Amino acid sequence: MIPPLHPIADAIRQYHRFLVTSHVNPDGDAIGSMLAMAGILRTLHKEVVIYNESGLPRRFDWVRGGEAIVAALPDRKPEVIIILDCGDVRRPGETIQPWLTTLPIINLDHHLGNSHFGTYNWVDQRMAATGEMVGMLARVFGIPLAGPLGEALYLALTADTGDFCYNNTRPQTLEMAAEILRQGLKPGPFYERKHSTGSLAQIQMRGEVMQKAQLFADGRICLFQFTQELFSRTGTGPEDTEGLVNEGLAIRGVLVSVSLREERDRIKFSLRSKGEINVQTVATRFGGGGHRNAAGGNLITTDMEEAIGTLIPAITAELEEACSSTAS
Repeated sequence: MIPPLHPIADAIRQYHRFLVTSHVNPDGDAIGSMLAMAGILRTLHKEVVIYNESGLPRRFDWVRGGEAIVAALPDRKPEVIIILDCGDVRRPGETIQPWLTTLPIINLDHHLGNSHFGTYNWVDQRMAATGEMVGMLARVFGIPLAGPLGEALYLALTADTGDFCYNNTRPQTLEMAAEILRQGLKPGPFYERKHSTGSLAQIQMRGEVMQKAQLFADGRICLFQFTQELFSRTGTGPEDTEGLVNEGLAIRGVLVSVSLREERDRIKFSLRSKGEINVQTVATRFGGGGHRNAAGGNLITTDMEEAIGTLIPAITAELEEACSSTAS
């Protein structure tokens, strides 16, 4: 399949005033994709506002250009909105929704189940990161993957591939990373900046959560819990939970790792899995989404035990189905 690079590029040429956004609580792929896309647009002498309802998370305050991300919509409407790394049109948050029903949308994404909600759509689940797609667009325009733009793309690529360790890492992904390195990015200092963003309170809180981890389904499911009481007592917050769910997969025999995070009116869940265990189907059942081995969503409850009682049986059923398919 030939990606719709040129139709998307033609759509970008057509407009002058852009708003670039992604999902609330943006991760590395979302941040990197937004900043890189903005870099492309500025190089093409376009007007651009980078908007995210959550603003710039503290753990990304080292990324060059991140200060340009604003948490309030501009007074002047754009001509077109570019939505990055969102499988659903609701994911950029509530504030922007009125604009999304009246303005053209360019939709770039790599998630399973994307509804092609845009006026212009490029959705490809084969891509390791949405940032990989943005990098391909930069090539179409003849823009080097250098400087802050290259750094933003490298953030996106490393974020969604686990520093190139996950199975979604394609040869083309590594070739793009190599292209960025040839343009001058140093991976050592980059890695240090990316991973040296924690605090003592965060480490202590995560240690407490890991000590209380639980196993289900004969040791095949690991569960971590984050409560509001924990955050209040340790002086931490939701941002300090990032990535901990991956640690459950380091336990021998665990095939699915789960984190549950208590929020004001719901419980957010994150799922990670090994091999052919498809957690995206579980997340979709509860209104979420994602990828085969990394997905998430929200449960409309504030009761942690109810959330466990809802989610664990659904994951166990998926495990049993996957195991029976493998056996046959």
